[in-house]
Amino acid sequence: GKGLVEASIRNIAIGMGGQLAQIMMTSAGFSAGSEAAKTFAGMAYNVATMTLAAGFILYYVVPFLPFIYFFFAVGNWVKGIFEAMVGVPLWALAHIRIDGDGLPGSAALNGYFMIFEIFLRPILIVFGLVAAITIFAAMASVFNSIFPLAVNNLGGLNYKLSTDASWLETARGPLDQLFYTVMYAVIMYIMAFATFKLIDQIPQGIMRWMGSSISGFNGGGDDAATFL
Repeated sequence: GKGLVEASIRNIAIGMGGQLAQIMMTSAGFSAGSEAAKTFAGMAYNVATMTLAAGFILYYVVPFLPFIYFFFAVGNWVKGIFEAMVGVPLWALAHIRIDGDGLPGSAALNGYFMIFEIFLRPILIVFGLVAAITIFAAMASVFNSIFPLAVNNLGGLNYKLSTDASWLETARGPLDQLFYTVMYAVIMYIMAFATFKLIDQIPQGIMRWMGSSISGFNGGGDDAATFL
């Protein structure tokens, strides 16, 4: 990702150089050279746009996803505490109904589950963070190993020597590299986006193992990283 961002900066500088050459050739009256410089600058800017998008995903977005999910998971936990504080009087009134099994009754049982979930959520958030980072590191390692094989099988690997290859195949090589790099960045982002959801999903879904279906204000919000 860092290399792609630096390459984008170089391509932008090359594009600016092409525009400067266009201005100089236009003022000198070389219309053909001016059009060539304009075309070259446009190509440099287009390549810079693609590499900058891929570099932004790999170098800025993917490393920042764990912090985003962890930060909003802690914020949702704080919202759950305030929800419990507001609901305490209603929970106390729910103890009046003792027609269910046990002293609290079925009406007040969910309150105990919610208190237990509030105390358990910080531990589950940390566990979800560790699990997400571990799973993503393993998936990224396997993906880096099999991605060249997938690319070679998808595009067709040419085992001929470079002297035997046609000029079209030789010229297509850098373009294939660029497009596969952008595809790599998109796949890596999707993989990170799906993996780091565990930081939210584990605390929200762990209570179902105790037979509870409570869902507080902190369990029905939008995904923390959908804006990226």
